[in-house]
Amino acid sequence: MKNPLRKRFKRDLLSNRGRYLAIFAMLTVTIAIMSGFLAVADGAQTVLDQNQADAKVEDGSFTTAGELSSAARAAAEKRGVTIYQNDYRELPLSDDATLRIYPERADINLVTVISGRRPAAADEMALDRLFAASYGLAIGDTVTVDGVPMTITGTISLPDYSSLFKNNADLMMDSFHFGVGIVTPAAFAGWPAADIVNGYGYRFDNRDLSVTAQRQLATAIKDQLIASGVLLTGFVSAENNQSITFIDDDMGSDVPMMKVLLSLIILIMAFVFAIVINSTIDAEAAMIGTLLASGYTKAELLRHYLSMPVAVTLVSAVLGNLIGYLVMPDFFKVMYDSSYSLPPMTITVNREALLLTTVVPLVLMVVINFVTLARKLALSPLQFLRKELHQNRHRRAVKLPRISFFSRFRLRVILQNKASYLTLFIGIFLASFILMFGLAITPMISHYVDSIEAAAVSDYQYLLKAPAEPQNPGSAEKMTVAGLETWYPPAAKNIEVAFWGLREDSRYFSELPLAADQTGVYLSDGLAKKLGATAGARLDFVNPYTNQEDTVTVLGIVDYPGGLTVFLSQAQLNALLDREADYFNGYFSDQELTFADRNVVATVITPAEMAKFGDQMLSSFNQLAPLCLFAAVVIYLVLMVVLTKLVIDKNALYISYLKVFGYETAEISKLYLRATTTVVLGSLILSLPLVKLGIQGSFYLVQLKLSGYLPVYLPLYLYPLIVAIGLASYLGINFLQLRRINQIPLAAALKNRE
Repeated sequence: MKNPLRKRFKRDLLSNRGRYLAIFAMLTVTIAIMSGFLAVADGAQTVLDQNQADAKVEDGSFTTAGELSSAARAAAEKRGVTIYQNDYRELPLSDDATLRIYPERADINLVTVISGRRPAAADEMALDRLFAASYGLAIGDTVTVDGVPMTITGTISLPDYSSLFKNNADLMMDSFHFGVGIVTPAAFAGWPAADIVNGYGYRFDNRDLSVTAQRQLATAIKDQLIASGVLLTGFVSAENNQSITFIDDDMGSDVPMMKVLLSLIILIMAFVFAIVINSTIDAEAAMIGTLLASGYTKAELLRHYLSMPVAVTLVSAVLGNLIGYLVMPDFFKVMYDSSYSLPPMTITVNREALLLTTVVPLVLMVVINFVTLARKLALSPLQFLRKELHQNRHRRAVKLPRISFFSRFRLRVILQNKASYLTLFIGIFLASFILMFGLAITPMISHYVDSIEAAAVSDYQYLLKAPAEPQNPGSAEKMTVAGLETWYPPAAKNIEVAFWGLREDSRYFSELPLAADQTGVYLSDGLAKKLGATAGARLDFVNPYTNQEDTVTVLGIVDYPGGLTVFLSQAQLNALLDREADYFNGYFSDQELTFADRNVVATVITPAEMAKFGDQMLSSFNQLAPLCLFAAVVIYLVLMVVLTKLVIDKNALYISYLKVFGYETAEISKLYLRATTTVVLGSLILSLPLVKLGIQGSFYLVQLKLSGYLPVYLPLYLYPLIVAIGLASYLGINFLQLRRINQIPLAAALKNRE
């Protein structure tokens, strides 16, 4: 004989279809987003690891001021590595784009052709896929590089440029203004030797070294090169090379964050189910008491009331995973493809994602609801029949202040439904956090770019390979620039810091009291915040090319958002670098400078150049804004639908009494719906400080993988905007609940026989 309780499932589903549909929608959307994201992240990680292995990505690289001698190479290779030539030429493609061109390599950092073919003639080249797409170039197009027309034969990816960083110290990759390409070895060899940067890559002979052993060996190689008299102009291990590891670090923070977000949403929904079931048992107490008295066991009732949450969660998980694997990957693949240069990825079923989006939700639902039900069903049949379901039933009611009747009534409604409203507050906080994250990205980046442009001390900054006098010096001011490193504990790695040696009478930094015999330094505010340093602090720095270590004292903080920078006198920095007192390698200038030998210029920095990364960051993050808005509104709507309906259902009898006493629907809504309105508005406002703290904490974690510092900027208009979106979501639900109040019959009060 079939269990008669099963007949109640259909009736329960139909009578509470709005509630279950809302929960089903939220779970399905959440699981679809999470499974799609995790599947794409897994596909990207797989193709990244496979490509780096197949293409023999370097274990480190370095550049030198001249050709590496055979003796120095042999001495370094005795340490257990093989060194390969990795020269390149850096040329302007236009006024705002730079190309770094390599010959096609045969032993290290091998090319993966994505479309088209490799170059075969001297006037052909293949470009990185991401740069070509960002710059609007296609196969067959002709571009002029250094006055020479070159035909694009294909798009490629290079394992040492999965993220397009022009300089390893850059805050963000930049596929709009920097790209890499390859030409034939013969074409590369035909270029003037003076234009070529002497680069080298190395790979460990032992491919099974531990991470610690790799780090020690990289340090030993650098020490050996320095000991052999090699003048290093750059040295970076693959572990510290952002062009190689940034995507890995990015996924290393994004994936855990998404997993935590998934768990929080599922946990909230499990508690919502628990509150719903708790309310259902209160409403059906007499029936449950009758069933228990008729011989039904508590285990049978437990299974019955667990069935609906498990069924809704299971259907949501199945449908969510189908959408996640069939629809969502296209959206997330676009996000990865527009940020990173990877070969095409294949989406497969991710077992971990399946566990997180199916097994974990089911387990959470079962455990939380089982505990709730078991506690309720521990009561005796007589207690159910008498509706004595709460231990605090006979406790004295909270004494309310002497206020108007309507205000006292609303306050009593809030106190009676405090568990539901607490869950609503948590959900509103989570939704507001997601919404703030999506809305804050664009103004935060735009504000940073604007602050860089506003704080620019000169129109041009020239960094030179060697001291040189300009042909039109004008107001140019000499400076010394060096890149030193300091240990950054939160990220467990060294970060590069720019040291600027300035003239004591600098007109570009006239506010800094610099002196030749000074023993302290000034920090940019971004560096001070990143390191947590204040005036009087002592910081350790190391020259990565000579291994010389120095300790400096912080004299003060400078408002300079242009980068992680240390300011000191030129004489002090030259002494720190063991240079002559009159040494310099850069200029500040308000006009463009010309040099007899153009190759002496290493880099030209303008405010526009410094702000270019903003275009890339906006391109990468702007796609998140619609997704965050959608997810936040769904959470708002679902929680408000379920919990406000729950409050009305719980008080249906009292609403019926009020109707009998002659109260109109508008008056009843003032008592019940306005109580919820007060809680919603209060939750939206009270959650804003917590949201701000959450955003600051989240961006602190984001900063760990950035080589610079991006200040958290939350414009004031975002706060009322979030409140407005939350209230707009609620007002739509409020209209539905008014209809619900209208549907409660007066007969409910007359049928009550207590």
